[in-house]
Amino acid sequence: MRCAIYARVSTSLDSQKDSLESQVSYFENHIKEKGWELVDVYADEGITGTSTARRESLKRLLRDAERGLFDVVLIKALSRLSRDTADTLHIVRTLHSHNVTLFSSREGEINDEMVLAVISAVNQRQSEDTSYNVSWGIAVKSREGKFHGTPPFGYDKVKPGKLVPNPVHAPTVQLIFNLYLNEGMGVQAIANYLNDKGILPSRKNGTKWHDSSLRLILTNRHYTGDLVQGRSKVDSNDKIHLQKKGYKKRHMIDENDWIVVPNTHEPIITREQFEAVQEKMKEKAKRVFRGRGRKSLFARVAYCADCGAGMNFKNDRQSYVCSTYQKNGSKKCSSHIIKHNVLKQVVLDNLKELIDNSLNMQSLVDVTIQRAGVRKNNAVKELEKVQREIGKLDKEIVQLTRKWTSGEIDKELFNACCGAINNERQALEERIARLQTEITNENDTESRVSAFKAELMKFAALDVNNEEILRDMIHKMINRIDIHDDGSIEITYNFQNPLKQGA
Repeated sequence: MRCAIYARVSTSLDSQKDSLESQVSYFENHIKEKGWELVDVYADEGITGTSTARRESLKRLLRDAERGLFDVVLIKALSRLSRDTADTLHIVRTLHSHNVTLFSSREGEINDEMVLAVISAVNQRQSEDTSYNVSWGIAVKSREGKFHGTPPFGYDKVKPGKLVPNPVHAPTVQLIFNLYLNEGMGVQAIANYLNDKGILPSRKNGTKWHDSSLRLILTNRHYTGDLVQGRSKVDSNDKIHLQKKGYKKRHMIDENDWIVVPNTHEPIITREQFEAVQEKMKEKAKRVFRGRGRKSLFARVAYCADCGAGMNFKNDRQSYVCSTYQKNGSKKCSSHIIKHNVLKQVVLDNLKELIDNSLNMQSLVDVTIQRAGVRKNNAVKELEKVQREIGKLDKEIVQLTRKWTSGEIDKELFNACCGAINNERQALEERIARLQTEITNENDTESRVSAFKAELMKFAALDVNNEEILRDMIHKMINRIDIHDDGSIEITYNFQNPLKQGA
């Protein structure tokens, strides 16, 4: 008997690791005693059983079952396999479809799907009850002023759930607020400053600051000494999201319903500093929002030719610069700066040249469309002719069958005639397949060349003074514009000339 062992624990705690080893050890001894063969051990550590999305060992188990590598899968209990009813049924059905038996040391071998569904439903309900009880317990402790979870950067957590400033990182938090509030730095500028100074972003493995982590710090009210928890909650009803992503969807809670306990720990910044930063961020957000209606002409089209990053438009300089340079400075890439008007004129010159060359091909375009139509019509006529011939052959088969059943011809002659007709019919069917492919190709040719002609006419009528029209055409016709450090540019068009493809 070829055996596979599947084991799972939901956390990475040492006690759970012992449980994982116990599950494996139990079945290894069981297999030895029976004289069976152990093919492989599949173990998922620190992963919930409510979804299969992140359980790579389980996925490998199912793939190996499909390959026929083992005859039986041994598990401690069905709850180790899954705590979701739909997942459990799917996994067991998949194993059974590949002639693999599932044996649980708790439930035994289960072949009755009704029993399987009932046990799975109980396991799922236990998981949901546990989740509710944990959430309820966290909420109770939060209202008592006890912090739950990973402490914010700049704080350490000491029992029982109390935050204390970290002597190394708390000054960095104060520096971040000061740079934003008093030195006029934005979040990306602060990130660059901290990275250049070699100030690490965390006590773990972080090596670089990012603007997103700085925004989290600047909006975190914990730094004022208040405990603020319960800002979001999981949606236990959205099972589809859980199955696809491997985690529950979270919803933000209205600020009025947050759990806020003032003055639970030592502050790192003053309330006045925090409120001033929030007000400044709101003002910046308003300015950004007001500018969203007008996107730069070459947004998501212009790229740095060296690092491949997008070119960001700087309104104060009316220029585009490499976003890598903007975020990280000259250590990572040069600015590749180019004036908006310069880039616009180069692109317009290219477009006009393309229009002039393309309009000279109008007669060739019309001829190509006409020829494609003639070829298609000929193919359609031949297709109809071949289909009529197949119809005649089918009638001959019917007539032969009647003669054979009435005794007019013997079986040997019947088989010989049918064989000849079938060979002829097969050749005609192959011809039909080729004609249908030819018709499809000619339809594609007509469509591509007609679209090509339509785009030429749009180009010819292009109003370059209307920036909205120009932006729309640029994004339709240009795939990307690569900006080199010396100011030269390369344009790659979406525009494909079908006449060059043997149309």
